[in-house]
Amino acid sequence: MSGTAPAGRAERLKLFTSSRFLVLWAAMLISSTGTFFLLLTVSSSLLTENGSGFGASAVFGFQWVLPILLVGLIRRACEGARLRRTVVCGELGGAAVSLGIGFLLAHDLVVPLLACFLVRGLLEGITKTARVVYARQLFDGPQLKLASYTFNNSYYLGSAAGGVLGSLLAGHVPVVVAAAIDAGTFVVSACCYRLLPAVSAPRAQSGARKGVLRQVGGALRGRRQLALAVVYLIAAVGVFQGFHSAARTVLPIRVLDLGDTAVMNLQIVSGLALVLGSVAVPVLLRKIDLGPYRGALVNAATAVMMVVLPFASGAVSLYVYYFLYLFLFEFAFTVAQGHIIQECPADELVGVTTFTNAAGNGLLVVCTLLTGGLSDVLDFGTIALVLALVVVGASAVAEVVARLRVPHTDRAAAQQPANAASGG
Repeated sequence: MSGTAPAGRAERLKLFTSSRFLVLWAAMLISSTGTFFLLLTVSSSLLTENGSGFGASAVFGFQWVLPILLVGLIRRACEGARLRRTVVCGELGGAAVSLGIGFLLAHDLVVPLLACFLVRGLLEGITKTARVVYARQLFDGPQLKLASYTFNNSYYLGSAAGGVLGSLLAGHVPVVVAAAIDAGTFVVSACCYRLLPAVSAPRAQSGARKGVLRQVGGALRGRRQLALAVVYLIAAVGVFQGFHSAARTVLPIRVLDLGDTAVMNLQIVSGLALVLGSVAVPVLLRKIDLGPYRGALVNAATAVMMVVLPFASGAVSLYVYYFLYLFLFEFAFTVAQGHIIQECPADELVGVTTFTNAAGNGLLVVCTLLTGGLSDVLDFGTIALVLALVVVGASAVAEVVARLRVPHTDRAAAQQPANAASGG
């Protein structure tokens, strides 16, 4: 044991001082800062001026529609040798769309505004899939394990930074200026991606031309833990993040009547909770063995905190409850995504990632719009309770089905092709 600790510290130091990791990390930090600043500005504006929880949540929900419908397009865009060019063009396209959002909101053109969020979501779906491929292709061995748990931290730090930026500028700058700031962050992010190596994403062999669903079915066949990780990742993104997408404006503004400033402050708290939740994964998993039901336990704990959230009585309790909720959510998400990156065969990773993104985003759209829409007519605590019961029930069904249909020896079978593909 004494020799493994220094070796682990050396690997962490090597990864966190790697120029490739830092550039990949910085690209998402910069773009997500502008993204969350603009998203919160637009969502708060629609809620306060139009009084519609549905409209405010649609800003977030509409972004995930095209990644669901065009999952095959995203997969093709991220396969092959042109991954870097695809990401750079996607970020520049995001800059142009951001400028359009600012113009349309300034002129109160809501329908084309939401159409812009459709396009923005497609571009973000491509970037998110590409980042997973980059993490798998740029790192291997112990560095891959650590990178899979930490490369998304920049996204969450950016969400907190976007909240800070919003708290400083909300109400002080026109929405067109906010959009221009967001566009500028996308341009800088594109320059960061341009500095990364031109990696090539492996193409799946026989399953690729049979469609994403059949490809994913082949990748998960005989791999119990990988299949469960996919289920828990979809549940985390779909239900927990979907509820969060609506609650982050509905709770402070409508339920607690705290105003726009509380929305920005809550975003800061949310970003810190997400960062600490992802950082906690590699630390706690080295010290605590949660057993084979790890995913089910963490998802159940997150569901409990979701039920507690609407009982916040003021700003302080809201921030505390929200911090605990998103800390647990991020822990669940990072564990599941890390398992997929580490153990999915490299030539199947694009297909599995595009599928989990599409399925998770599909559920996310439903939960976001349902939560926002029902908040206009139902008690928010009732909505949270129903969603929590859905998650717990789905987790129980997944565990039972996986143990009945997939043999216990799947872990060794999953590791062999994954290790061989990564060259570790």
